[in-house]
Amino acid sequence: MTIAEISNKPISIIKNSTISDAIKMLLNTKISRLIVNDGGKHVGIITEKDIGLFLFSETTKRGLEEIPVTEIMKPIEFVEENVTPKNAAKIMIEKGISSLSIGSNQEVKAIVTKSDLVNYFARRLPEKNKVVDFMTHNYESTHTAAPLYKVVRKMLEKKISRIIVKNQQEEPVGIISFRDLFRISIELGSEDDFSGTNFENVRRGFLSEDGFGDISLARDVMTKGLITIKFNEDLAEACNVLLENNVSGLVVLDGNNTIAGIISKSDVAKALAS
Repeated sequence: MTIAEISNKPISIIKNSTISDAIKMLLNTKISRLIVNDGGKHVGIITEKDIGLFLFSETTKRGLEEIPVTEIMKPIEFVEENVTPKNAAKIMIEKGISSLSIGSNQEVKAIVTKSDLVNYFARRLPEKNKVVDFMTHNYESTHTAAPLYKVVRKMLEKKISRIIVKNQQEEPVGIISFRDLFRISIELGSEDDFSGTNFENVRRGFLSEDGFGDISLARDVMTKGLITIKFNEDLAEACNVLLENNVSGLVVLDGNNTIAGIISKSDVAKALAS
């Protein structure tokens, strides 16, 4: 099988769009990347993680609707359509990217993502590996009462896109991802005023100890509950759970039902590449 058989048509956004436009499109379509289109030519790619890392570390006074997608878009990585899923996984891991494009330097005919590789693994490689074989044992956590600026700061420092939230009894009760932060940024962006400040200052306040980042707590932003999988489950089953819930990572539980780590789409790609 080649990646051409598991690829999908890309969803694009026009070049003069803003980060605000991109976030809304990502949330509405429930995807994690967009191809940037300039008059029919595909000139770059913008991902959920790229936006997250930029948005919450960028410190200018510009609002979301003033920052063009071209400012943070990345070059498109093209490959031949006869590349195998295994080799596609290797390329993604080596280059630290989450998708590959089929086509020419001017046109993306199809795109293959880590989600497509996860789907391939689920269908073609059942009973090949256990979750424990490829899970990431380390994970980051915060507490429900932690100010948002501390949560975002940790995510940026660790370069992670999700963090587990625990209550005072150290019980995991939720998770915060870039998608949660995008959602609240758009919700605030629809307001004309928030605590006497305009939206660009609210957005900057994610990292501010005296702004929005201190007013909001982790529990105000988190997605309640955790999607879990046992450490000894078939990795293909973990792939199915990832796809069914449209998430990029699952919390792995050990034999005592305590958190043992995370299994992500990136971990599945590593399994496929191996």
